Amino acid sequence: MTGRTIAAVALAAVSVGWLDPHATAREASRLYAAGKFDDAAGKYNEALVDQPDSPLLHFNLGDTLYRQGKFTDAVNALQQVPGSDTDPARTARVAYNIGNAKYRLGQAAEGSDPNAALGLYAEALAAYRRAMGAAPDDADAKFNHEFVEKKMADLKKKLEEQQKQQEQDQQQQDRQNQEQAKQDQQGERQKERPDGQQQDQQQQQQQQQATGAQAGEKQDGQMSKQEAAALLDAQRDQEVRPDEVVKRLQGAGVAEPAEDW
Repeated sequence: MTGRTIAAVALAAVSVGWLDPHATAREASRLYAAGKFDDAAGKYNEALVDQPDSPLLHFNLGDTLYRQGKFTDAVNALQQVPGSDTDPARTARVAYNIGNAKYRLGQAAEGSDPNAALGLYAEALAAYRRAMGAAPDDADAKFNHEFVEKKMADLKKKLEEQQKQQEQDQQQQDRQNQEQAKQDQQGERQKERPDGQQQDQQQQQQQQQATGAQAGEKQDGQMSKQEAAALLDAQRDQEVRPDEVVKRLQGAGVAEPAEDW
């Protein structure tokens, strides 16, 4: 192939690209239909550089991102679709896809953050209602709205049951803690009681001993002070002094014999 022929081919290719500004968008659609969503998203972004206000490119990019599982990015792309408020059919399609993406985000968050999931489900329902408002005969939007509505009600019920169970468990735990504290207090009182009784008995014995010593009470096998003093006085009364013994001897005489007849 000569240089002139190659130049002609290259010129033809450039001319085709210039004459067909939608070639990139069509290539993106071809890749999307083949299931090559990553490549298709790249081509749609390339096409948006030349046509940033194209509703179809924004919509198709959003749909491609949804297929990739990039639901947040899909919502962002769909919300940039211009002129959707003036075209009921476009409004219905955009709202329906946003509702689907919001539902998928809620479904992913349900296990880790149920409250966030409820919020996303509510946003999905609002999107489906917009779709049904723009296209009342849209059976898919109606079906999805009923499905997500039931999903949301089931999740609310589940959360309420979990909350109720947690409250019951907490009440039971509080009762067990109170009962344990009561048993601990009783155990402490039982430990202190024998020592207290022993101290009371010792004090009573000491008081009795002190009282007995003061009153002169006799102990076992011993005489009291009063008994000892009385015994000593009695012994003194029975004793005979020496002078009394002499007087008795001097006054004594030999007895006369008794007359027998």
